[in-house]
Amino acid sequence: MTAPGDDDVAELARLLSRDVETLSDDELVGLIATWGALRKSAPEGIGRALAALYQRKRLSWPQIGRLTGIPQMTAHDWARPYLPQDDEEA
Repeated sequence: MTAPGDDDVAELARLLSRDVETLSDDELVGLIATWGALRKSAPEGIGRALAALYQRKRLSWPQIGRLTGIPQMTAHDWARPYLPQDDEEA
C-alpha cells in the first residue's frame, strides 16, 4: 500500500466517526489498512511538521510537547533528521 493521500485520510476520519459495529467487513479492512499506512508514514510527516514548528515559532521542546500532546523527547527524536545541524542541540 502506498502512503495515504488526502482522500484516504478523509475516508479514515469518516469511518472512525462511526460505530465499528455498523461498518461492513470491507470498511473495517479499509480502516485498518489506511490506519496502518498512516502509522508507517507518521514519523516522517510528523517529524517534518515538528521541525517546521520548532524553527518557525522557536518554541522549546517542552512547549511543543504541551501544545501537541507528543512527549517532548519523542517530538525531538522525530524532528531531529529534519533540523539543521545548528538547531539540533537547542
